[in-house]
Amino acid sequence: MNIINLENITKSYSEKTLLYDISLGIDDRDKIGIVGVNGVGKSTLLKIIAGTEKPDSGRIIRGNSVSIEYLSQSPYFDPEAKILEQVFRGSSPVMKLVREYETALQNPDINSDRLLKLSSEMDRLNCWSMESEAKVVLTKLGITDFQEKIATLSGGQKKRIALAAALINPSELLILDEPTNHLDNRAIDWLEDYLSKRKGALLMITHDRYFLDRVVNEIAELHCGKLYLYKGNYNNYIENKLAREESEAASERKRQTLLKKELAWISRGAKARTTKQKSRIERFKK
Repeated sequence: MNIINLENITKSYSEKTLLYDISLGIDDRDKIGIVGVNGVGKSTLLKIIAGTEKPDSGRIIRGNSVSIEYLSQSPYFDPEAKILEQVFRGSSPVMKLVREYETALQNPDINSDRLLKLSSEMDRLNCWSMESEAKVVLTKLGITDFQEKIATLSGGQKKRIALAAALINPSELLILDEPTNHLDNRAIDWLEDYLSKRKGALLMITHDRYFLDRVVNEIAELHCGKLYLYKGNYNNYIENKLAREESEAASERKRQTLLKKELAWISRGAKARTTKQKSRIERFKK
């Protein structure tokens, strides 16, 4: 099922056009890896899809019920928040309730009736599994002290907490910008398995080609402002990209041969005496 469409997206910074007339449809089973050289606009494309940045032209179509969770390269952190509070920073009713319940647990003066009421609400909204999942995800990512303040953590630890928050917040489309940064091999292996089994669409940037090869089922390459789509994993992309480039090179050689032929004809002093000759001259000029 299609969940979001990009139509003719263009984005420029100063005189540099990063994205030009890009269109892309994302289905609920797509796991897409975005590749391209540094500075080509990969992160900008993710920001536009996530809704944190606007395109210069074009439009994005998505249903009102489609939720997106986005891990950026520079996520926001509340330095005074504790780790679990940061993970449950979402605005959905479930996230608000879990956040409130975790805060209440740490308050020695909490009224027992209030705690009982929050527990009942957790039952009603089936929140217990989410709380448990958050702690499991954090542990797998190397975070074990759930009550530690964000201000005391290293940059790598903060990025792992932001990744955990993106993973446990329910969404139809999960967008990850360099999720394997600051992860050791064990955590990367766990994340690979988690994303492979996760239901819903996935869109991500990573320089880990082996990770891409094992997780995604489609590659989108950004090159000179254009987006090229390839079905399959990273190995399939390499093979199909080579075939596309060879085909484009053959077409360019054919075009150059035709151009030389037409140039020789023009150089001999072609006259636009007939309609056919006029059309040929106009075609040569174009």
